[in-house]
Amino acid sequence: MRTYTVEGIVIKRQNIGEADKLITLFTETLGKITLLARGIRKSSSRRVGSLELFNQVKVSAARGRGELDTLTEVQVLNSFSPWRRFLGRITLAYQLCEIVDKLTPDRQPHPEIFTLLSLSLSQISNLKRDWQSKINGWKLQIVCELGYWPKDKEYVGEVDEFIEEIINRPLHSPDFLSRLKQ
Repeated sequence: MRTYTVEGIVIKRQNIGEADKLITLFTETLGKITLLARGIRKSSSRRVGSLELFNQVKVSAARGRGELDTLTEVQVLNSFSPWRRFLGRITLAYQLCEIVDKLTPDRQPHPEIFTLLSLSLSQISNLKRDWQSKINGWKLQIVCELGYWPKDKEYVGEVDEFIEEIINRPLHSPDFLSRLKQ
């Protein structure tokens, strides 16, 4: 079994079976990868806190026979803890991670998107009243970096609607945010 080590940001988690999870990371060198984390939902698991959404982690994984690789080790590099107490800021982070997950194909590196996502998650704790324009700016940067909109052309319109047209389905995070405001 061949193993590899990579740094990434946890952008999605999904329960499978009784004790396992699929962990989706966005990495600088491999792009979006999904790893099988065996036994992580057991109460005795030492890795459970390390694989929280939005954590920047360093993982070791073993190549699987099929499409899934298996997570073997994890180390938290940045948990972005200053803003994790605020539900509104968590929702902003979720929006960014959902967009990166939906717009990027598996195993295609986009180092500029990784840098933008990491920087954006670091800056969420500093957002003031103009947070909506800032988050829309980040979303538009992601769209431009992935080639869905020219970088030198101004975009006028609702960014979320444009992204929904690209992925051909609604985003979940804006709906969650609107329920949060009620």
